[in-house]
Amino acid sequence: MKRLVIISVVGLLLIPSVAFAVTRTVGQTIVYDFNEIIHSTASVPAGMSQQNREKMEAAQNKPQSFVLTLNLDDILVDGKAHAKASLVNSALANAPASLRDPSSNFIATLAPDGEITAQYDPTMQPKTGAGGVILNLTDLNLNNVGGQVMTHFPYFNVFAKGCAMRPHAAAHAAWHDTMMDSLVGQRTFDFVATEKDGVTMKGDFKNQYMSQTISASGDCDPATGLVVDYHEEVNNVMTNGPPSSITRDLKLRQ
Repeated sequence: MKRLVIISVVGLLLIPSVAFAVTRTVGQTIVYDFNEIIHSTASVPAGMSQQNREKMEAAQNKPQSFVLTLNLDDILVDGKAHAKASLVNSALANAPASLRDPSSNFIATLAPDGEITAQYDPTMQPKTGAGGVILNLTDLNLNNVGGQVMTHFPYFNVFAKGCAMRPHAAAHAAWHDTMMDSLVGQRTFDFVATEKDGVTMKGDFKNQYMSQTISASGDCDPATGLVVDYHEEVNNVMTNGPPSSITRDLKLRQ
């Protein structure tokens, strides 16, 4: 996701976290356990039986569990790390690579502050050779998965950047991050430092179509430049339509 970031400072000086000085190494593997559940009201066809309706609604709100893996294979001059990555259903996480669905693989970069960005080019098109054979099928698959994966992590990245901005001050220090959100446009997130390396994040938005509240909390490790654990709750209230919500949790495997 392309973002415009503007930092607003209120009553304190933010200095870069030591996360920006972390050392990444080729061959390093970073693994997160990721859980997501989307609560929404299913669109029920007219005349559906109560039994089938209950099954449909249960499937609509079924928790999903994944393993996010980053295998770092290059360190870039700007401090970011290039990675071969995958987002695999937890049930398949321990299966041999040959048995996994290749649609779980993508290319990513890991920023010094812990942001994870999938490689995605919306303009990429198939290149065909003799007989209509697609010559860049592997690249297309990696690109398509990258576009799908990042719909899960937009606010995780805001949180990672916010953690890296944490001022070296006592708990309850506050700061802000203004970004372009592809869903609602420009919005501001408010951060507050808690004990140790903990941070909370909130972001509210409202227009004529909907109101949305995002709240998140977690811990960051300045020594590794990584978010250690993260909990996010997104609540949507539509002007004309049923409410919905998303809960996401990521935890770094130590």
